[in-house]
Amino acid sequence: MPIYLDNPHEYSPRGPDGQGWNRLSLNAHFDTPAHCGLRPIRFASLFEARTGRQHWGGFERCTGTKLASRHVPNASPNTPRVQCGACPVYQNAREHPTLPTWPGQSVLLLGRVRDWPRTPGMWIADPAAGRSSVHLHTWQGQDTGVAVDWPDLAVVADICMTWQFQDQDGDAFWIVRLNADAEQAVVHTKKYRDHTRHVLYAAGGRRLAGIKCHRACAHEDWHLRHLAADLDDAPPADGHTAAPDLPEHLPGVRFFTLAADGGTATITHAASRDFGASTMTVNAEVPTSPGVTAALLAHIARVTAW
Repeated sequence: MPIYLDNPHEYSPRGPDGQGWNRLSLNAHFDTPAHCGLRPIRFASLFEARTGRQHWGGFERCTGTKLASRHVPNASPNTPRVQCGACPVYQNAREHPTLPTWPGQSVLLLGRVRDWPRTPGMWIADPAAGRSSVHLHTWQGQDTGVAVDWPDLAVVADICMTWQFQDQDGDAFWIVRLNADAEQAVVHTKKYRDHTRHVLYAAGGRRLAGIKCHRACAHEDWHLRHLAADLDDAPPADGHTAAPDLPEHLPGVRFFTLAADGGTATITHAASRDFGASTMTVNAEVPTSPGVTAALLAHIARVTAW
């Protein structure tokens, strides 16, 4: 995974002919610092950071230039090279931290991109330009009051995310938490002529749900284990808060539609690049609650996550 992102030499202030870019240059190309591939500043570079595809641009400056440099063969003599292994940013990433400000026990959150306010007094160049944070909302759209930075999302290990989409409130994407108990959950699967049946069990043997997939299964086994763990963790209804109705679709997520009929939830998946067309009926055997609804929506978010 590329971490130290060297500045692009084609943007040298001497220009392609060695005589400078032009006579009216405002030094636009003079400051091209090295970037850190663990410090994205937007969704596109977040994707690069989490998939090992980083390239210069879209990241914060490398903070390790004050650390001891090391010689790299064939490198430009003017290019600083740092010891990434000694950098606290790299050390933090290696520890695979959890998201420090995840609100409550929510399994699914909506991240809304909010631009930083303009820096007071900056009238030519604003250091906050192009910077943003991710404000966390519940899946119903309520603001939790918690904001996270892109670098936190880049290195955290216990979440996955869907693609970014736009709605009337701006850019957003779904953040779904991976359940630490999923490895202990049990899924029994049996194929029939016209459908596939899955039965989900908690680690202790409690039966949680029965699932029927007609035509292809639009999921993998690990998705069902996480669904089982989420159903097992779903807090019971408190008697005052009714379980929210299952929405017809998860905003910004293609290919999936949902419907509820009594205690049965039907998830319909149109054919996509990853899975064929499928109809999945879920009969949860745990009390209906907001946590059960969130678990079903989190399942869809995991299936569509990159």
